[in-house]
Amino acid sequence: MNAKVYSKVMLPREFPQIDIHRSPLFHLLPLVLLITLVCVPVSVKGKERSSPQGPYATAENETAPAVNAADLAYHSILFEEFSVPAEYEKAARGLVNATEDRAISRLDGTRAFTKIARKETPLPQDPYLLVKCTLLNYRMVSKKARFFGGAFAGTSYITYRVQVSDQNGTQLFQREISTENNPIAAAWSFNDKNLPNFLGNVLGDYLSLRARKDMGASAFPLESAEHIDAPVGTQKPATASAPPN
Repeated sequence: MNAKVYSKVMLPREFPQIDIHRSPLFHLLPLVLLITLVCVPVSVKGKERSSPQGPYATAENETAPAVNAADLAYHSILFEEFSVPAEYEKAARGLVNATEDRAISRLDGTRAFTKIARKETPLPQDPYLLVKCTLLNYRMVSKKARFFGGAFAGTSYITYRVQVSDQNGTQLFQREISTENNPIAAAWSFNDKNLPNFLGNVLGDYLSLRARKDMGASAFPLESAEHIDAPVGTQKPATASAPPN
């Protein structure tokens, strides 16, 4: 009897125990987790994402950043066919074409350039940039593998080497661009298929910066890995040197 009375005293009605399984917040937790994972952006190797005006940041936006035609040193950009290693050709050609198509449409959407296209004749008479991209490495988790394996199927990633030359064949820039998704986010969002288009946005926004007279250095600093030649209209130095990071 005493034990029962003691229990009633310690657990009064005004302080009822809450069953968390019946709480609305408990049922909202999976939804909050799902939204968080789906909204996780495609990740980028390295620290290049830290630049808020750089191509990795702007590539997440649906539309390309505004480009002022008066700021451009090159008003035309041509693309050579993307190079794919023989062992990747059959499986990767589709995603490579998707990256190229997106980069072209991204640049064309700025309405600032005279010509954005694959390399063809006749070539523009004015100064132009010629872009050559090579697929260095990639891994693409299939939809089926992601469905059954979820996060355990691992990450998807793509890496390109981008070489940019002028109309005379002089290489101006060389850089690697890459992206890799989060396997946990991919298990919910199946965003593996978005990587080629995301890198197309990165490539387009990168080229729109480097086509400027100031090479977009204030928005996306030039790195030592990039070989820099003299901008249009300036005297070419005897020995080109890469600027500091």
